[in-house]
Amino acid sequence: MQKVTFKIRRFDGEKSWLQEYQFPYHPGKTILWALSYIKDSIDPTLTFTASCRHAVCGACAVRVNGQATLACETLLDKMLDRWKTDTLLIEPLQNFEVIRDLVVDWEAKVERLAEVKPWLIPRDEFSKETGCRQTPEDFKKINKNSDCILCGCCASECNKLSSNDRDFLGECLRFCVSGK
Repeated sequence: MQKVTFKIRRFDGEKSWLQEYQFPYHPGKTILWALSYIKDSIDPTLTFTASCRHAVCGACAVRVNGQATLACETLLDKMLDRWKTDTLLIEPLQNFEVIRDLVVDWEAKVERLAEVKPWLIPRDEFSKETGCRQTPEDFKKINKNSDCILCGCCASECNKLSSNDRDFLGECLRFCVSGK
């Protein structure tokens, strides 16, 4: 049976290192399946986050060979074929503080998002009792904002964020400009 190798960026709170794991190839499986296999069958100390397993929550975002992606929806086959290799580098998202292994701290990003307030704030004339009437056209304008699952992939790939400029809105700017 074909074997796949993951080189996973580990972090214990003090030092960072690459650890290699080899496991049997199973067609049609995701990166998240492989991470779970490693944790369940090889190394229970490997730490990563995952929740919905259906590309809804964004908790499983990682970098695969330098590209941010959702581990739950990224097929192992696709990555092995794309990179023409049986070895993949798995790392935590960039531009986030790493807590442990593939787990990153979201606190600073959530605080920055709250500063921008990329949500709808109803006018005073609309109450909980009367509500707010909305045309289908208005709904279409705001509905596309809900496509973002706040997975952090765009923040991870943004070179500007690595400079820590407080005047840069980062990924929050997309809500103000494009509404996507």
